[in-house]
Amino acid sequence: MSGPMEMACALHPRALVLRRHARGFTLVELMIVVVIVGILSALAVVGYRRLVTSSHVSEATNMVQGIRVAQEAYHSETQQYANISQSLMSWYPQTAPVASQQTAWGGACGAACQGGMDWSMLPLHVDGPVIFGYATIAGPAGTGPIPASVTVNGAVITFPAVPTTDWFVIAASCDLDGQGLPNTTVYAMPWTNQVLVDSEGY
Repeated sequence: MSGPMEMACALHPRALVLRRHARGFTLVELMIVVVIVGILSALAVVGYRRLVTSSHVSEATNMVQGIRVAQEAYHSETQQYANISQSLMSWYPQTAPVASQQTAWGGACGAACQGGMDWSMLPLHVDGPVIFGYATIAGPAGTGPIPASVTVNGAVITFPAVPTTDWFVIAASCDLDGQGLPNTTVYAMPWTNQVLVDSEGY
């Protein structure tokens, strides 16, 4: 018959095994988990910003395509494109377009427009407020656009110095990152069917 001493000795190894299995995380393991969570959070934030930026750029590309169609309709009626803006940096409806501010379309153009010209002259349908500022310049054959070129993602796009046909250039700009200057610009012109996007804000 086993005594109390033998029973205590028999239970002792089992208690050690249970104690070993019940240990917590080490500091190194916790630090690894924190680093992994931090990396995943950073990736999620970057992905979210790209998604938001992409949706903003979609507004600009859709509007620029709409302005292109409206310019063609205006040309078919008047035999010239509408030279509405003072320059490609005379933005409407915002004079300093920033992503945090939406502006309704349809107000007075003011100093952004050439004398006697207004955006209401184009048959353009706008669904709601916009965050980008828009500009369009135009001219007849034989006179080149000013500026003579634009830069898109580091590549210089040079316009014809003496276009053989009537022409227009459309620009949409916005400060998407809140740094104070427009950092994303979308262009359209008759020399290419593409809509060109310069720096999507990231």
